[in-house]
Amino acid sequence: MSHTGEQIELLSDLLDRAMPERDAMSIVELDGYVAGLIVCPESVPASDWLPQVWGGDGASGDAGEAARAVEAVMDHYRRVARILDRDPQAYSPLFGFDPQEGVLLWEPWIHGFQRAMRLRPDAWAVIAESGDEEAAASVNMILAMHEIDQGASELADETIDEIDRTASDLIPAFVHALSFWKRSRQFDEEMGMGGAGGAEDGLDPGVRPFPGRRAGRSEPCPCGSGRTYERCCGAN
Repeated sequence: MSHTGEQIELLSDLLDRAMPERDAMSIVELDGYVAGLIVCPESVPASDWLPQVWGGDGASGDAGEAARAVEAVMDHYRRVARILDRDPQAYSPLFGFDPQEGVLLWEPWIHGFQRAMRLRPDAWAVIAESGDEEAAASVNMILAMHEIDQGASELADETIDEIDRTASDLIPAFVHALSFWKRSRQFDEEMGMGGAGGAEDGLDPGVRPFPGRRAGRSEPCPCGSGRTYERCCGAN
């Protein structure tokens, strides 16, 4: 990810100072939130999502400090959007860590992503109807992980333990799959094809539509990463 430690520390500090006694997001929750906004099938304007960062209202505190906090949040959003646009496989989420237990804390990230989903529930339903099994499974797994976080999961304990153990690998894979789905859908719309380029149109689900033609696995990936398709967007 293209965040520096200094940027993350500054953003975390500004979030803490700009929202005293408010039900506002932690930096880990914010990271999941902006990822959900960026890969959402429908564009969400900042006027809709930004107030939620502060608990449903604007940033509080000194006006200058509040403005710095808002700008830091927007900078973080832009950095995540840039990496997902240029090299989705390089995306790396921000997680918390419990030093006493020695465990990764992925739950706040999932909670943030799910909050982004709640802003446009109908748009997320489009993925389930698209015929893209990978993207639909990613959405379902994110919801399943949210249920685990809320203590409402009906999954077996062994399955929950496995999800918890592999969460750091699962989550970036989900974001990559959903980013790829959104890009593919945008290409479809630009080409007047409709749909998301999945099994419903009789195509190999491993080959997604891009402008003009469909990429072969040994050809350069259309995302512009410089890798072959099979080693980039076709890897998962």
